[in-house]
Formats: sequence, C-alpha cells, structure tokens
Amino acid sequence: MEAVVAIIAAGFGAVWWQRFRWARAHKTFTASLDTDAEVALHVAQHEARTRGHETLTSFHLLYGLLQDEAIADAVRAHGCDVDALEDRVLARLDATTGEARVMTEDAQRVLSFALSVAIHGERKATCVDLWAYLVRSDVVPMLEESKLEPVAMLFTLAHGCREPEVRASGSDVHVALRNDDYTTREFVIEILRGLFGLDEAAAEALTMKIHTEGRAVVARLPAGEARTKILDVRERARPRGYPLWIAAEPT
Repeated sequence: MEAVVAIIAAGFGAVWWQRFRWARAHKTFTASLDTDAEVALHVAQHEARTRGHETLTSFHLLYGLLQDEAIADAVRAHGCDVDALEDRVLARLDATTGEARVMTEDAQRVLSFALSVAIHGERKATCVDLWAYLVRSDVVPMLEESKLEPVAMLFTLAHGCREPEVRASGSDVHVALRNDDYTTREFVIEILRGLFGLDEAAAEALTMKIHTEGRAVVARLPAGEARTKILDVRERARPRGYPLWIAAEPT
C-alpha cells in the first residue's frame, strides 16, 4: 500500500505542494502522523491487504481507528457497543470487492483534510483529526445505525466533555464560544454576523480572539434568548460536522 502516499500527496493540492517535493512525500507523510494515528492507518492498511482489497476505503480507516484506545473509550462513553460496531465494519469489509484504485476519494479526503489541519496547526495529525473527517464520510450511516452520534463524539474528543446544558430561564448570561481545530473561521463569522448582529470587522476581530485566546464572550443576553441562539447555532453546526463549543456562562 505504499502507493497510498502518492495518492494522498496528489490530493493535498497547493497546501501540500507549497511545502514538500514529490521525492519526499513518503517520508513527510509518515512524519506527519503521531504514533497512534500511524498505528491506526497501519491497521487499516493491514485489513485491506489481508482481504486482497486493492482500494483503501473510509471503512478500513474506521476499523483502524476503533483499535485506538481513546477512540474506543469515547465510542463506549457515547453508549455504543464497540464490539458490535467492529462486527458491522468487518462484515462490510468482507463484502467489499477490490477495485482498480489505491484509495477511494472518500478515504483520500479523510486523510488529506486531517493532515492539512495538522500542518496548519504546526503539529502532527492525530486519531481525533482522522475522526473529525470520518464524520463527513461514507461511514456516517453505519455509525448512526449503531446509535452513535459521530459529531457529538467529536465534540467530546475535541473539548474533553459533552455539550453543556443550556439554562431555559433566569437572569442575563454571557454567551461564550471556545476554539477548536475543526470549526471553520468562516462559520464562526457567519453566526456572529447572522445571529448575534456583529458587523464584519467586529465578527472577524472576535473570531481572532477566540482563536488566539481559546475562548471569548460574544454577547450578554437574557437566559431565554441566549438558549434560543445557542440551540440555533448547534443545529447549524452539527450537519456540517463542526464540534463548536457554545454555551451560557454566569455574568
């Protein structure tokens, strides 16, 4: 499966080619993964090889990630039976026929997006990075059939906790946002302008503060109004795969 590297590198577009040459693609690719992510990818490749699959898919990647202890623990914490989910994945792999490609576009996107985020953050790609883009891949229906909400689990992995509950009534509260590696700057600016009424300059400045300081208060509102806006933001973020932390805090 060494040719996988060439396919990944080709998918990076400008981000990849601005930084690395083709001759260094294999070395750079493996160096861009942390130990756990490298093991998960190795397991995925092994499952493909043992079945004679010519093509690496997002289901191979899912199986590899399920062997990671932190990912498996998060799956269990969200009420999903890891063993049953593994069995579903293996049944899908057993039914998969080989194709004349090294990697599906779906799997390529998972790896390339994960590595792009890591490059942007000047760090190595992790299993959480891989999970962050699996939640937009072909494996999502299987995860949902297994009673696992993939974006909710990504929220836990990204922030170390479940989404906080929102107060329905009471005095004024602060609405705060926290930074993560997966919600886009464009989306944050969109909600700050569209839901909280900030102009473009103010929205961009606040987004930068969230990014650099890790969090920021975006508004002071009556608790009921804050709850409505927070739930609205979460409903917009979830279908896009964003684990955006937005919650009410005491003033």
